[in-house]
Amino acid sequence: MGESLKFRFYLKNFGCTLNQGEGENIRQILLQSRGEEVEDKYKADVIIINSCAVKSPTEDKVVQYIYDCSMTDADIIVTGCLPKINPDRIKGACPDAILSPPNLGKSILKYVPLQLTDGEAYQMARMPEQPVFLPNQPLTAVVPTSQGCLGSCTYCAVKYARGWLTSYPIKMIENYVKKAIDMGAKELYVTAQDTAVYGKDNCASLPELIEKLLEIDGDFQIRIGMMNPTYTGEIIKQLLEIMEKDQRVYRFLHLPVQSGSDRILSLMKREYDIEYFNQLIKKIRNKIPNITLSTDVIIGFPGETNFDFEQTLNCIQKNRFDIVNVSKYGDRPFAASNNFPNKIPTDIKKKRSRFITEKIHEMQIDNNKKWEGWEGQVIVLKETNRGSKFGRNIYYKPVILSEGNLGERVEARITDTSRTSLCGEIVKKIQQAAE
Repeated sequence: MGESLKFRFYLKNFGCTLNQGEGENIRQILLQSRGEEVEDKYKADVIIINSCAVKSPTEDKVVQYIYDCSMTDADIIVTGCLPKINPDRIKGACPDAILSPPNLGKSILKYVPLQLTDGEAYQMARMPEQPVFLPNQPLTAVVPTSQGCLGSCTYCAVKYARGWLTSYPIKMIENYVKKAIDMGAKELYVTAQDTAVYGKDNCASLPELIEKLLEIDGDFQIRIGMMNPTYTGEIIKQLLEIMEKDQRVYRFLHLPVQSGSDRILSLMKREYDIEYFNQLIKKIRNKIPNITLSTDVIIGFPGETNFDFEQTLNCIQKNRFDIVNVSKYGDRPFAASNNFPNKIPTDIKKKRSRFITEKIHEMQIDNNKKWEGWEGQVIVLKETNRGSKFGRNIYYKPVILSEGNLGERVEARITDTSRTSLCGEIVKKIQQAAE
């Protein structure tokens, strides 16, 4: 295998935590393969665009970026979900773009032009060889657990790009986490398209994986990523017990409801009804009352009536979610809902989205007020643009502090709150940051 020639690359990441992690893996591989990263795309020999196609506005943003890059002299590689979902739009924006599947790993070197890498090529990587950390979050490592999912949601195009569930072996994930901790990781984002189904294809389970990771020595926090409510019910008892007994697992869950209407949920093929979902949330709240809960909703799904929309709002207000990600429905390539009748006009979708967002903001302000005066542990994770320190408590609540060293744990008291964060002061330091 010949020695690689030095080349300049520019990398742009879009999309979810898993996609961000895969992009950072590509960055490290290129750097280790004599690639030199540049901050100006006009100075690059090759531009890698790690794309996302989960929603139409995101796709539009990515395609515009691809078009902008086509004005440079660089070779352009587009990876991520968009090449499989809508290759024609990519080629329309940049006819010479090189298209590749997601989760490339070392196979990125098959796509970098041969004159830059002297023909070096690898097989597809399942997990990054070296742990990857999120940009601007020096202590947060992304821990992928699988590719694909078991759902068939009618609005989703990502399934076409990522395919059916393929879980990574527990030992492989365990070794990856050990490396991340050795490299200084204090936060581990356990992530996938659906973390709840982890292991259904290899006789394992998410609780089993989390318990195995907690056997690793080290001072770190685990955040469990998005889980489909359908499968969460099967493992929620075990997960809550793990959270109760080990404070290294954030008391946080992300459970996308998507709609509060049983009729719309059926059209979406979400495989649960709203009574099941509400009972799941009730069970969680009864076990851990202050747990931080996140959800997603899609506004304006084909056929959504005012009554359906009101049911979604009722579900959000009933369950008092701390985080709600609101998306306006848009057709996606290969999604079954493209062919559904009774599409909702854009102006109605915008009106509903604005209304529900206002209600969510009011609820978030009220939710955070209950934290005033709270006292407990906070782990300091990064510096803000304003020079303050950003940390999180065991409930994954963001806490802004005026001081603190990265990686250390402090005892903090919450003195003020806003819609998006808590403000605190340090009462005492618990553990010095590792040097």
